[in-house]
Amino acid sequence: MKCDSRGFKGWSIISSSLIVLIILLKATVSFAMEIISDTLERFEEEKKFIAIGDVYMSDGTFDLKAQKVIYYENTGEIEAFGDLYYDDDEITTWAEEGKFNRDKKTGILKNALLHIKKQDMWIKAAEIERLSEIKYKAKKATFSTCEPEPDSAQPWCFTGEFVDLVVDDKLTSKITTFKVKDVPILFSPVFWGPGGSTKKSGFLPFKFGNSNTRGFRFSPAYYLVVDSNKDATFYLDYFSKVGLGKGIEYRYLDFDTKGMWYGYQIKDRKLNKDYIELRGIHLQKFKGVDLLADINYVNKNDFYREYGDVRSASNTYLFKEYSKDLSARYDRFLQSSVELSVPGVQSRFYLLGQGWKDLKEGSTSPPVKTELGYVVYPYRLGQFNVNFNTNVAEFYKEDGVKGQRFEIAPQISHTSGDAIKLTQMLGLNEIFYNLEKTFPYEDTSHREMIQYNAKTFIRLYKRGENFTHLIEPFVEGVFIGVNGKPPILKSSEVIDDTALLRAGVYNKINFKTLTAEARITQVYDLRAKNEWDKLYPVLLEGRISFWKISLGFDTYQNIVKKRMERFNSDISFSPDETTSLSFSERYTRNEALSPAYLWSPTLRDQYNVQEKEGGIKTYALTLVKKLSEKWSFTANVNYDAKGAGLRDSSLNVRYAEKCWAANISVTRRPVEIQGRKTSEFSFLVIFELKGIGPIRVYERSGSS
Repeated sequence: MKCDSRGFKGWSIISSSLIVLIILLKATVSFAMEIISDTLERFEEEKKFIAIGDVYMSDGTFDLKAQKVIYYENTGEIEAFGDLYYDDDEITTWAEEGKFNRDKKTGILKNALLHIKKQDMWIKAAEIERLSEIKYKAKKATFSTCEPEPDSAQPWCFTGEFVDLVVDDKLTSKITTFKVKDVPILFSPVFWGPGGSTKKSGFLPFKFGNSNTRGFRFSPAYYLVVDSNKDATFYLDYFSKVGLGKGIEYRYLDFDTKGMWYGYQIKDRKLNKDYIELRGIHLQKFKGVDLLADINYVNKNDFYREYGDVRSASNTYLFKEYSKDLSARYDRFLQSSVELSVPGVQSRFYLLGQGWKDLKEGSTSPPVKTELGYVVYPYRLGQFNVNFNTNVAEFYKEDGVKGQRFEIAPQISHTSGDAIKLTQMLGLNEIFYNLEKTFPYEDTSHREMIQYNAKTFIRLYKRGENFTHLIEPFVEGVFIGVNGKPPILKSSEVIDDTALLRAGVYNKINFKTLTAEARITQVYDLRAKNEWDKLYPVLLEGRISFWKISLGFDTYQNIVKKRMERFNSDISFSPDETTSLSFSERYTRNEALSPAYLWSPTLRDQYNVQEKEGGIKTYALTLVKKLSEKWSFTANVNYDAKGAGLRDSSLNVRYAEKCWAANISVTRRPVEIQGRKTSEFSFLVIFELKGIGPIRVYERSGSS
């Protein structure tokens, strides 16, 4: 039965039959309270109802079920006992008993399981207190984004003595243990984790590991939100055999400012070296002026060889935008620069300061440069595209070359034709010098360079009923004339006289079930001398794809010497969507000419000091297999048949569930430690937790 609360004045009822009660609240409220139970009693003076026996209660904003419910009309308080179930837009909970305030959205639960819908977080605790719609406290709690299953341990969870959660903000837990299937894996006195999609401060997942060379590793990191557009990460790397590494990463983004800075320091007691690294980018827009600072510095040449694999800094959009790789381990030159730029109409003025550090042992770094320049971007002048660059630079190197350099470099290009296209470019470069200490280079006062590039090609296309056919013959050339061999202060000074012609044809045919394409290219060097042949090795390339197989190759065939310089090939097979197998082979004969010289402007002394590569014969095998919806693996093996034998090889096994995934990776790579060639193995375990992110649980590396 449904009743208006105004009809209950001075009335109470106890019944074993089903009672339906509708209580209309204040006139300003547009919804009513509905109670269904076995028995119902109302107490007028206390303005409360007591419902017993399979109680169901709802006002349209929540649903509640329990064995006993006490409801206070005036305060909106609800007390529920026995098999409690509660559901609203924010949470769903099951508990032994609980107390709620329907207006304030607060409450306390005993022996409860709580699901926070927006966070998709499951919390099981002896006591859970709801402080508001988004704030919760729990004692002796277990929390996870995996839904608990009856009579089964959760795939992963954290346990904490005291847990505080702010939805879409932060999660804090004290005396915390990370468990997998109830097996303790990690422990932390305090744990800060994400509470949603917004940024928040907290400890990042710890890294653990063990190495024969560095010993036991423990790497905590703390992420700090400084402001809505600024954050920082603090790193520690403890190595039991080496020492303690410290790092900091700072990022910021505003309307006119953005940047990222990273610093790292470690004193290696094993090598008795103090390593320091600093890298960063800063972009600042003033009124009519742009500032770019790009700093890269290490104090020891072997920093990346020793510690390039342990650095934790992230590759952000800034480093990607400017082609910087913080994970690089084999950098040869580190370049730092600061540039002020004044944009104009299709042009800009700039003031640039630049310095380099050569990381190769025994090498000397280039001189420091300060440059003032003006750049005119390509613009249309009739049927031509024109651009222009001029600059004056000051160079300085202690006990080395120093002085001034002035450059003027105009360029004009033109494209014509339809069926037969011709593209041409003419560039001039005039350079004046006032230098000191130029030995062993020429002490020259000027240098001129003129460059002409041209390319013409024809596109022939035919479409049949069951196929399409494309043929593109082409001819191109590059001609450069220079004088003098001054010190190399800019890339243009490396270029020497060049006269190359290249001709070839590209051919592609498509059928419904087969695609085949091939290219043949021949280069003729009009100025080749010494041991060089004017007719370069011919390049043959081909690829054919049919059914589930793809085959490809490229080779350089030396027609003059009647021998093969290089041959590379690969084959891949994908029998279904779950399997991919590929095999590749690389072969280079002894003293083969580097491909970098086969079609590019001639470099200074190229004909006298040509770089030849040693014999190379390597094989690579990669297998990617999805065993089931949950299991997959990737295996990669590289083998050097003429050198070190087994090269970089790895095996990665992945297991994925709805709310988590585990990755186990084993990697082997050859290394050189203190002049001794050996191999290094690493074993890595990473858990990917929904709502938490990746946790690098264990890492072990060692050398044989």
